[in-house]
Amino acid sequence: MTSNFQQQLEAALGPGFTVERELGGGGMSRVFLAEETRLGRRVVVKVLESELGVALSADRFEREIQFAARLQDPRIVPLLQAGQVGDLPFYTMPYVEGETLRARLTRPPVPLDEALGILRDVALALEYAHARDVVHRDIKPENILLSGRTAVVADFGIAKAVSAAAPVGGATTLTTMGMIVGTPAYMAPEQAAGDRVDGRADLYAWGVIAYEILLGVHPFASRTTAQALLAAQITETPVPLRQRRPDLPPALATLVDQCLAKDPNQRPRDAAAVVAALSDMAAVRPGFRLRGRHLVPIAVAVGLLGVAGGWLYQRSEHRRWAREDAMPQVGRLAEQNRPLAAFRTLKQAQSYLPADSQIVNSIAELARTIAVRSTPADANIEIQDYLEPNSAWLPLGRTPIAAVEIPRGLIRWRISKPGVGELLVARRSRDTLWFALDSALAAPTGMVRVPAAEWTDFVDFVGWVGPYQLPAFYLDRFEVTNRQYQAFVDAGGYLDPHYWTETLAEHGRPLTWAGAMARFRDRSGRAGPSTWEGGHYPQGQADYPVSGVSWYEASAYAAFAGKTLPTFSQWYLAAPASYGRYTVAASNIGRSSPAPVGSFKGLGPFGTYDMAGNVREWTLNTLDADRRFILGGAASSPTYIYAEPEGLSPFDRSAGNGIRCVKNTAPLPANATRPITPFDRDFANVRPASDAVFRAYRTRYMYDRTPLNAKVEGVVEDTPDWRLEKVTLDAAYGNERFAAYLFLPKRVRPPYQTMAFFPSANILGLTSSRELGDGPFFDYVIKSGRAVLYPVYQDTYERRTRGTKPGASQDNAAITAQRAKDLGRALDYLTTRSDIDSTRLGYLGVSMGAAEGVIYTTLWQDRLKAVVLLDGGFFLDPPAPGTDQVDFAPRFTRPVLMVNGRYDFSFSLNRAQLPLFRMLGTPAADKRHVILETPHGVTADRPAMIREVLAWLDKYLGRVE
Repeated sequence: MTSNFQQQLEAALGPGFTVERELGGGGMSRVFLAEETRLGRRVVVKVLESELGVALSADRFEREIQFAARLQDPRIVPLLQAGQVGDLPFYTMPYVEGETLRARLTRPPVPLDEALGILRDVALALEYAHARDVVHRDIKPENILLSGRTAVVADFGIAKAVSAAAPVGGATTLTTMGMIVGTPAYMAPEQAAGDRVDGRADLYAWGVIAYEILLGVHPFASRTTAQALLAAQITETPVPLRQRRPDLPPALATLVDQCLAKDPNQRPRDAAAVVAALSDMAAVRPGFRLRGRHLVPIAVAVGLLGVAGGWLYQRSEHRRWAREDAMPQVGRLAEQNRPLAAFRTLKQAQSYLPADSQIVNSIAELARTIAVRSTPADANIEIQDYLEPNSAWLPLGRTPIAAVEIPRGLIRWRISKPGVGELLVARRSRDTLWFALDSALAAPTGMVRVPAAEWTDFVDFVGWVGPYQLPAFYLDRFEVTNRQYQAFVDAGGYLDPHYWTETLAEHGRPLTWAGAMARFRDRSGRAGPSTWEGGHYPQGQADYPVSGVSWYEASAYAAFAGKTLPTFSQWYLAAPASYGRYTVAASNIGRSSPAPVGSFKGLGPFGTYDMAGNVREWTLNTLDADRRFILGGAASSPTYIYAEPEGLSPFDRSAGNGIRCVKNTAPLPANATRPITPFDRDFANVRPASDAVFRAYRTRYMYDRTPLNAKVEGVVEDTPDWRLEKVTLDAAYGNERFAAYLFLPKRVRPPYQTMAFFPSANILGLTSSRELGDGPFFDYVIKSGRAVLYPVYQDTYERRTRGTKPGASQDNAAITAQRAKDLGRALDYLTTRSDIDSTRLGYLGVSMGAAEGVIYTTLWQDRLKAVVLLDGGFFLDPPAPGTDQVDFAPRFTRPVLMVNGRYDFSFSLNRAQLPLFRMLGTPAADKRHVILETPHGVTADRPAMIREVLAWLDKYLGRVE
């Protein structure tokens, strides 16, 4: 830099700025103090050094800074502007009086109250920023400023701005430069490894800082080089905090250790969880902080006055927290399905403002008073948030408890008594809860007791089932493991007809014993599950669930174990569909591969685990002569399959098929074991609405072409294959705005062909579009050189309001219309962009998006050149007027590809897929139905799915050059 650089910087800042002096710098930036004379304020100017300047695109850097500048929170130093001086990017922020946390750490140990205040302020800053899709990526003591009684965080968005603005392949280079994109001493393992990061990377850095504040030493202090620090972050686990400082509150030490977990999934789920945990600790006093260097001993009277003043100040700060911070925090906790944390926050706020009507009304809405009983009596009762299985238990007392206030919603219960034992279950609150501890603990080893009950329920894609009067029964706590099934194989289970009590038949034709047994071979031709080799399970997987077994093999194993398969009703009694939004979040479903049984904490109402995912479980009931029900989904299944049954051939030996057994205490009623026939619809005799009626229906989907007021909020992801922009625009109803994510392909030139995407019900459990679901259904489209637009449709992600299910029931009719308008507005937006070829737009819908997509694409087909429907079909339940796919399908005429699984139960081949395909009004030459050998979820044969979809797009949108 030249000697007149400050003058150049003043010119770049613009009129009204005076650069006073250079404050210093470090890493890859120089820091200057300037005065903005027009506003009478001082600002800090950070100029990135030349090594970074040559690597960055000024426009993209400035755009990312503008995105981060939207953060307005008292604990965040706001970004003011960005620009360029010569070839060097710079940004400005207000000057904050005080010192950095790094400077504070150079003096004697930080008192616990002060440390907790700093850590809570930083966590609150992270909570605010993460809720707005901004991840810091470089949390460190140098970026934490101590000003008065508050800790504030600087440089939010800078690491993202640098990495986003870097050219492809530049991220690694920038990371190695040090302090800008990430500081090795505070990098999360996934960040150090160059993997994709989210807010949990900031929580890891928070954990490192907490460790350093509380101990006065970095967890990897002995590593002195950047390379050694990065290696330690990836491979080494710090000594647990309490081992080095036993006087710390256990809850605090546990929280810090959790934040330092190598696996992001083992850390707290988000910053709000950290804030809630800190708020629960008695040592945390919101906003209260004393720093030793400011305390001057004078007269005793002044000391007493100071104590009184401190008490009054603390009291006022408590009230301020209750008024300003508590209610937003409660709302976030409730959205995250953490009712106990929300309830405890409300009760804490009520202790400061006991007469506040908002707090009192919120408690009445969130909580209820119940009684708790047990046999035997005098049992300890404790509760815990369902989605926080590692959090501290809240004791309620000893039974009988006549009245206790607890939150509504699903929570974990621990019932224990010395000399008797302990029971762990998940239950919803009701007027009286009765826990039969003695009989529950008398269950056979490895099983749980399910009390007698009448069961009836409406099951998706089946209809009303029951009622059944079910006697008490015992159910396996976990799925049958490889180790357990090996005992069956080693005992000659495949050689003894005694265990094979079910008639071996296919398509109504009996099979010989030898012919049937020839089918039940492993990969090497030995008797055993399809996933085994040499008659043995894979090495190291003894405690994994057995998989790759047919219904016949599952039944034979159950007989060997002295048990049976559960009936359809027994399974759903033990795994209620209503638990789904909690259970799937804590279970191995919607992921990739099985895990050892019990690894995930998805707990059932009677103490079972893994009933959502891991492997799907065969049941006793038949669907028809050629299919049996298999429930709960596998690890790779869409999350909604937890509550939706599947039906497979009893000979099916897919890798996701497993076993869980029951032991009945009394004979089952005959109707509970009979075949279950799903509801059906005779599409051969259904007639679409007349043109006049259809015109009336169509009016509810139309909207005025008012201004979109579209705004590109910034680039939220940049990979070698695409750049992801977040756009917001006005909805066509109410005063709402909604987001849409536009994936723009790399290595091809605009204007881009573009597919509008509509996801499956798999995403309905996600509360934020920061994590977009169903990527495997569309990522290959982007890699093929086409753009993908992913709107956040009504009642999805952060717009999730009514808890809808897929389908067009009366309750969902309004949402169906709003989603159609969302798609229309999204297509309107595409026509405004010069980098999009608006003459070559298409639609790609999956399951819910394919079935409902019949309606949406018919409405907007004049804008679409190609449509792809994956895993879709006709809904079979009675539709509300104006939402019947039958009224739309014959009026759809665009080129359409349907790809389905032959063994799809949700949209079965003969009842839902073929009737829709035949009814579509598209000429025969321009419609195609591909049937893959999969269940619901055609990504099970991803290569075939990709091949068919891309060939269709090449044909009707044109090949991408």
